[in-house]
Order: sequence, then C-alpha cells, then structure tokens
Amino acid sequence: MAEFKQNTKLMAQNSAFMYIQMGVKMLIGLYTVRVILHALGTEDYGIYNVVGGFVSMFSFITSTLVSASQRFFAYSIGRGEKELLNRYFNASLLSFLILSLVLFLLIEGIGYWFVNYKMVVPSNRLEAANWVFQFAVFAFIVRIMSVPFRAMVVSHEKMIIFALISVLDSLLILGIAFLLQSISLDKLKVYAVCMFGVAVFSTLLYIVLCEKSFREDSRIRIKWEGSLMKEMLSYCGWYMFGTMALMLRSQGINMILNIFFGPVVNAARGIAYQINNALNQFVNSFYNAVRPQITKLTAADEREKMLSLVYNSSVISFLLKCLITIPLLLEMPYVLSLWLGEVPEYTVIFSRLVVITAMIDALGHPLATAVNATGNIREFKVVTGLLLILNLPVSYFLLKIWPYPYVAFYVSIVLSLIVQLVRIVFMKKMFGMPVNEYFRNVVVKVLVVAFLSFLIGFLLRMYLGDSTWAHLIVILLSVGMVLMLSWSYGIKKSQREFILRLIVKRIREN
Repeated sequence: MAEFKQNTKLMAQNSAFMYIQMGVKMLIGLYTVRVILHALGTEDYGIYNVVGGFVSMFSFITSTLVSASQRFFAYSIGRGEKELLNRYFNASLLSFLILSLVLFLLIEGIGYWFVNYKMVVPSNRLEAANWVFQFAVFAFIVRIMSVPFRAMVVSHEKMIIFALISVLDSLLILGIAFLLQSISLDKLKVYAVCMFGVAVFSTLLYIVLCEKSFREDSRIRIKWEGSLMKEMLSYCGWYMFGTMALMLRSQGINMILNIFFGPVVNAARGIAYQINNALNQFVNSFYNAVRPQITKLTAADEREKMLSLVYNSSVISFLLKCLITIPLLLEMPYVLSLWLGEVPEYTVIFSRLVVITAMIDALGHPLATAVNATGNIREFKVVTGLLLILNLPVSYFLLKIWPYPYVAFYVSIVLSLIVQLVRIVFMKKMFGMPVNEYFRNVVVKVLVVAFLSFLIGFLLRMYLGDSTWAHLIVILLSVGMVLMLSWSYGIKKSQREFILRLIVKRIREN
C-alpha cells in the first residue's frame, strides 16, 4: 500500500498531462495535415514527405538517445548523486555533439545522392527538394543536441513542461500552415525553413527551462569525461540494436509481403500499423510517466518497491490498452468501413493480429525498463533483438510453404510471446523476481479481464446483428465491461481505495 501511494499520485498527474498532450496534438495534427496539403498542393506535399521521410528514417537514433540519457540521469537522481548527474549531462552533450557531426556527414553524403540522382522529382522542383533536404538535416541535428535537456526534464518527471512544449510545437506548425496560405514566396522552401525554426525554438525552450529549473544539474562544463562517455555510448549502442530490431521487424515484414503479394497487401498492412501506432501513443503516455520512477527505484536498490511498481504499471498498461483493443477486436470490420469506406483485402485480419501483438508488448514495457535501468543490457538486447529479427527469415520460410499473408503476423505474435518470456527470465536473473508472483499478480489478472470482456462482447455481437446501433452498443458495453472487470478484479483493493480518496480530494479542492 505504501509503495503504491508513493508512486501513484505523481504517476497519475504525469499520465494526465501526457494524455492531454496526446489528445491535443492528435487533433491539431489531423487539422494541420489538411491545411498544409491545401497550401502546398499535392506535388509539393509529396516532395516534402519523401525527402523529409528519408531524413526521419534516422529518427530512431534520437528516440534511442533520449531513452538512454534519461536512464543515466534518472539513475543518478535515484541514488541522490547530484555531481554525477551533472557529469553525465556534460558527457552526453559532448558525446552527442561528436555523434551529430558524424551523422551530419553521413546523411549529407547519402541524402544528396538520393535526392539528386534516385528520387523522382520534377526538374523545376529539384532546387526546392534540396532546400527541404538541407533544412530537414539541420532540424535533425538540432534535435539531437536538445536530447540532454529533454532527458533532464523527463528524468525530473516534469511532464507538464514536456507536454506544453510538445503542444506548442504543434501549434507553431499549425501557424506555419496558415502562413503558407498568405505568402507568394516558394511555399515549399518557406515550409522547410520554418520547420527548422520550430526545432531551434523548442530546443532553446528546453535549454532555458533547464537553466531556470535545474541550474546545477544542467550546468555546462567543457570537460572530457572519457569513462562516462564510453559508458553512455556503449549503452546507446546496445539500446539502438534493440530499437533497430523493432524497426526491422516492422519494415522487413513489409518488404517480404511486397515480394510475395504486391502493393495491395502492403496497403492493408500500412492501415493495420496506423492503428498500432495510435494504440502505442495511447499507452505510451502512461508508460512515459512511470518509466523514470522505475529507473530511480532500481538505482536506489528499492527492489520490493520497484517490483511492485512494475507489477502495477504492467497491469495498468494492459488494461488501458484493453479499453481500445477489445472493442476493436469485436468491431474491426465496422470501424474500418466507417473510417475508410472501402476496406482493402486482408485489412481486417491484419489489424486484429497487430492489435493482439500490441497487447502482448504492453506487458513487456515495464519489465524492459527495469532491466534497462541496470545499465547491464548487452545480453538482454542481443537476445531480444535477435528474436525480433527472426520474424524475417521465419516469415519468409513459412510464406514459401503457406502463401497466406497473415502467416507473417502469426509469426510476430509467437515471437512476441517468446520475447515476453525472455524478459521475465531476465527479471528473475537480475532482481530475483518471483515468477509465480508475477503470473499471479499480473498475467492471470489481465488475461481474466481480457477474456471475459471479449467473451461477453462476442456473445453480444452474435446476438445483436449488424445495425449501426448494434455496433455502437457492442463498443460501449465492451468498454464498460473492461472498466467494471478492471475495477472489481484487475486492480487491488488498496489501489481502488487510494484512487477513490484521490478523486474525492480533487472534488473537494474544486
């Protein structure tokens, strides 16, 4: 009870900030795409997406650096070592400066060749395409240099700052979209320059806020920290291997499906992964709020509290996903037809199988965070990364035997289950986590909630028919069943009592 109280209040506040940020960004983003498409026109918008997309392929590097830096910063905070925190901060600044120079030269060389010799661009727009490329590279480098400051904010769990800057970014981009409609200059060039300006502005905001809020922790000192830099870059390297394995699983399967079945199946797969990305954003808002606390408790050698938080966050992550995935599994044909109108072949089954994979992955994030927090991740990343990469050869081999595109998605589900078992083994090895306790407190609870919610919803689906009202009733009642079963069985009595007290307190304060 005590450990739950200690972590839940801050976790709930940070989760609320992140969910508000996600919702606002999603609404702004959807409208912004429409305005920019109208302002640039189809051709220029396509040029920006292809050229910018080439640079954004390297964005996994930025996300890796943020996660790695946040681990070292939160670890130092958890151990109460302020001086070490500042040393890690400066080591990351110098490391990422060197890395950004290397990446700049690499991307410039490859990108210039791609844009000017391989990419199909109308000759009169080639100059504008080069503008887009150059300023996309500049923005990418600036965002790499913002990583230590962003990680400092996240490590101190100031999610409201992170959320506000993220929303401000979206508002600035929307403002740029409206600006494009009223200027006579080359709009594609202006858009590229302005997007670079947004990256610079948000980076400066992070720097100023760190100077104001965490002056001692983020004090810049030009000093060569060879041992710390080596430690951080080694961690980043192995962490990046795991991230690349995830990317290869996604994009590699896409290429294999193209080889066997052509672009129509790729379209169905693309739609399925749009749903997957939306689901991940929904749960990651909670996960990003709890991740620093797991790292800090690991650093402070608070094993029991850390395991309790891992159990609680695993349950909550899964149940949050169930709120969306159970209705989707039941009503996927209706939702897709409502969204798309004409639904490509295989989209329904692809989407359902991707949703199941996402549910398995939701259980794995807290376990992976605890293992990553130790810094001893080489063996963990190699094993899990190779299992994820196995999706490619296994899928290719099985598709040779059974030429049905959904075979690749079944392979992904099986390997995701194996990866989850590997995470449990590493938790047992590194922290002595009682496996029986994990299955009893986490796995059994979430499976009971998911199974009963799906079963009741499935019976309703079979009974009610195919009218619009029937679909809406199934969606609403399945969400209600997830909430009811989560409240009555999925979470502990002590957790329910704490949540009720927190709600009552908020009501009285207002």
